[in-house]
Amino acid sequence: MDHREHVLRELIQGNDRSKWIAHSNHDVKCFTENEIKRITNNYNTELGRGAFGVVYEGVLEDRSMVAVKRFIHNRKENFAKELTVHREINHKNVVRLIGYCVDENALMMVTEYIPKGNLSDALHHNRIPITLETRLRIAIECAEALGYVHSQMYTQVIHGDIKPANILLDDKLRAKLSDFGISRLVNTDNTLYTENVIGSVGYMDPLFALSGRLTAKSDVYSFAVVLLELITRKKARTDNVGISLVETFTQALAKGTRGVKEMFDPEIANRIDMKTIEEIGKLAGECLAMETDKRPDMLSVAMRLHKLAETPHQGQQWLSPFSWGRKHKPSSGEMIVGFGSTETALKLELKDLLEAVPEILGTGTVGTTYRAKFESGAELVVKRLKGVHLRRAQFEQRVTAIGDIRNEHMTPLRGYYYSSDDKLLLYDNMPMGSLSEALHGERGSGQALLGWEQRLAISYAAAQGVASIHSAGPSSCHGNIKSSNVLFTNTYDACISEHGLTALVSRPSESSAYSDPGITGRKWSVSQKADVYSFGILLLELLTGRFPGPGRGVSNLMRWVSSVIREEWTTEVFDEELLEQQKDGQEEEMMELLGLALDCCHRYETGRPTMSDVVQQIEEIRQSVLCTEF
Repeated sequence: MDHREHVLRELIQGNDRSKWIAHSNHDVKCFTENEIKRITNNYNTELGRGAFGVVYEGVLEDRSMVAVKRFIHNRKENFAKELTVHREINHKNVVRLIGYCVDENALMMVTEYIPKGNLSDALHHNRIPITLETRLRIAIECAEALGYVHSQMYTQVIHGDIKPANILLDDKLRAKLSDFGISRLVNTDNTLYTENVIGSVGYMDPLFALSGRLTAKSDVYSFAVVLLELITRKKARTDNVGISLVETFTQALAKGTRGVKEMFDPEIANRIDMKTIEEIGKLAGECLAMETDKRPDMLSVAMRLHKLAETPHQGQQWLSPFSWGRKHKPSSGEMIVGFGSTETALKLELKDLLEAVPEILGTGTVGTTYRAKFESGAELVVKRLKGVHLRRAQFEQRVTAIGDIRNEHMTPLRGYYYSSDDKLLLYDNMPMGSLSEALHGERGSGQALLGWEQRLAISYAAAQGVASIHSAGPSSCHGNIKSSNVLFTNTYDACISEHGLTALVSRPSESSAYSDPGITGRKWSVSQKADVYSFGILLLELLTGRFPGPGRGVSNLMRWVSSVIREEWTTEVFDEELLEQQKDGQEEEMMELLGLALDCCHRYETGRPTMSDVVQQIEEIRQSVLCTEF
């Protein structure tokens, strides 16, 4: 045993040391701290952080990218145990360990770099479109990796913390198990007893939590929760409160297949694939059994998933270039229903749409958005809705009401298509992106766009768009006002998009940073006053330049602005770019718009203006700008 191997073993407490003897299964390099500093450019780029420490981006001499996990609080024993486990594993679906550092106060692990983040973010935050085929492959890859560590290694490993956040995805969305921080080596029998019960809420085997008896079947239970998340796209537990996904699933399962079907993600739950999804759900149910000997082992789970993946599905003989397939090739003459006059109405066959080249623009609460590029060079935006349970007549009635509302500051609905499998809406393409991208993305030349006059013009145009929706009747609402739904034409005129879509989907609201707190947690109960609240948050976003939500901005923008104003630091709320570029008199105009934004966000609906009032007040501010310039 060389010196560094001895140092590593000495980090584990004496009485426990004999249980932590691993046999390294591949070459692993021991780096010095100076080498790590060189690899990470002196810890220049942080990838993430957690209770264990911080992860940095690094580049080796051969130009390959790596991730460097630096342990904080000098948790020597945790580091040594995780490293010991990870050195034992060599599998294509486990994040590869490249090296480590055991210098004083510099405990680090170097692993391969996995570029697409983790499965939890892909499912619940980024919400990228993921086909059933890809989800099934991810499940198979994880099952094979767990089967390997449970049954095919020199020393059995129990992971102990299987969850989507610990499943990383590479460029091709191939799965890689990660984070062996609480894993155990089983050197004797196939069971470990521990008084230190550690795991993640919503994923931990309840039998382990009760008894402290950890077996490979504990991982099987956790894997079943991952399977449920893959087929439902619902979180295992929301904010550690309320009923869990497992409870919801088991209760639905007890009532029969219909209740379970309603839980499946509409993006994949079509008639063609329903049998496969049901079989995955059935397998998950077996893995969740409250008697460990009734749970299958992971090798059996992997085998059954492989069989499902190999089962031919109906309708696979014809797939459009879009990510969804159809049971039959569309018949000639099957048309998109267009809006507008005879001269301007969209005239497009479904066949031509499905043969267009698609580009995924994003996935949101109501569906996935694509840009369709046709051979002629024309482009349309296609939104494939999910969670629509309306009959054709109801759907057409509501879509027609949406299409009939026209205003130069709204993205016009050009057409729609309805079938049992697909509900599509078609819009003109807005080539210059969204307000969200201009404020928070890689703006480049867009910085010149967002001076004070431009932001005021954007707020005025957006207000006119929303006001035109409200003018159609007391029940006419937008329902989802946010900066990503304010789009720019090729002349940088602002348009409101996606109005009225909440009337088409039958699903609970997903609370956002723009939501009226008075309706949060209820079914999608939209109202014109709720729109006014959301518009107020949009105005605050324009004025502050801050994204109104966790991760990229302020978790509660309204509360932050109010707290700054209470401390009489009012100008501190404004975007630094605005203050740097301001002209005489503009700070007063910003204060007026700030006051309007706060009125829109009044705690009580009765204290909020109407959108026509908002338009009038912004117009008055704009007139003062023109007078000042004159």
